[in-house]
Amino acid sequence: MSMNKIVYIIGLLVLTFFTSCREPEVFPKPKSYLRIELPEHSYQVFEDSCNYKFEYSSLAKVISKPSSPKESCFKNIVYPQFKASLYCTYVALDSNLFQYSEYSRKLAYEHTIKSNGIEEVNLEHADKKVYGTSFEIKGDVACNYLFYLTDSTSNYFAGSLYFETVPNYDSLQPVLEYVVKDLEHMINTFEWK
Repeated sequence: MSMNKIVYIIGLLVLTFFTSCREPEVFPKPKSYLRIELPEHSYQVFEDSCNYKFEYSSLAKVISKPSSPKESCFKNIVYPQFKASLYCTYVALDSNLFQYSEYSRKLAYEHTIKSNGIEEVNLEHADKKVYGTSFEIKGDVACNYLFYLTDSTSNYFAGSLYFETVPNYDSLQPVLEYVVKDLEHMINTFEWK
């Protein structure tokens, strides 16, 4: 063997040794989300001294949040398992229905900047004198669902759904759909006393 061949082979071995002995490249794992097993829907009746009653999820707890006697029928419906709360407000109307309904509409449309769309649905259960509007707000927003209900003369009830987490619509969507189904059931069973 000639000297050039030996130098060439040694050079090739040294080059192979140095290029093959470095740390492997590390690639971060893509973001993933937990799979959530959601139970079957089941409901229980809420009724107390307030001027309304409804059925709500058996996974939730109703908590009274009065800060004054005037607000004694303010409630929070809390889903501890999902870290979600529906903040409910009740007001006895004094010919100011327009003011409250527009406040709810304004609250929903304040999310327009960050939302991907707002689905507004008119609600009517004339046999129970329950009328209102629901707003499903899609996208990474603080409140993905809100509604108001009224008898159009003397009662007004509103609810806003919030999660105790940074809004990420894609990861919240399965739980959001589950809770919204519960809220739609609540709205459909809502009655004035």
